[in-house]
Amino acid sequence: MSPIIHRADERGISELGWLSSRFSFSFADYHNRERMGFGVLRVINDDRVQAGTGFGMHQHRDMEIVTLVTKGALEHRDSEENHGIIHAGEIQYMSAGTGIYHSEHATDTEDTELFQIWIHPDKQGYAPRYEQRDFRSLTNTKGWHTLVSGDGRDHSIQIRQSAQISIASLENGEKLETPKMEKNRGLLLLVIEGQITIDGTVLNRRDEIQITQEGTYTIEALQNSQVLLFDISISER
Repeated sequence: MSPIIHRADERGISELGWLSSRFSFSFADYHNRERMGFGVLRVINDDRVQAGTGFGMHQHRDMEIVTLVTKGALEHRDSEENHGIIHAGEIQYMSAGTGIYHSEHATDTEDTELFQIWIHPDKQGYAPRYEQRDFRSLTNTKGWHTLVSGDGRDHSIQIRQSAQISIASLENGEKLETPKMEKNRGLLLLVIEGQITIDGTVLNRRDEIQITQEGTYTIEALQNSQVLLFDISISER
């Protein structure tokens, strides 16, 4: 199957004043039946939250939620008595399981930018779980760095699904191969910043590509770039 490309200007849009969002897949008032997720990956939301504002207490259940803060800081509170400030370069993991209420607010000092990712768990009914990790010392060094995975490899956060999220920073002209993709797996590559080429396709900032053909793919940076790679199960939910 040929790769599927989602350009940045084709993403769903929500503008609420205090919250500016871009959606990779159907979410809230944005509905596109061709974009309901990718295998077990359900949501990639690219959010900017105005300083001092945020989401009040609301519920989730049976979803693995990963939040990557790229600018500013986000304050988290939940019904399991977890509380933390997630700064740029840090990652929060919340397994909603049987049900959890939480709130998220940008701190008062500056707007906060983040990616929030939802992944279906491998089964329902888990007890809720929370973890926060600082990856700032890794994300500017060479090669892939695993942020979350189903088996906790490479000191990553262990989630309840056969899914892996990795990040890499590349200098202009640098090349990097993706991990070899096996049967019933899919790769989704999101360009956080910069411009790259993969499989003969040029991708710019916030562009995405979905690949389901088995094999290994070479990424080349056409300028200094940072990319996010999802390696996920596409055979089951």
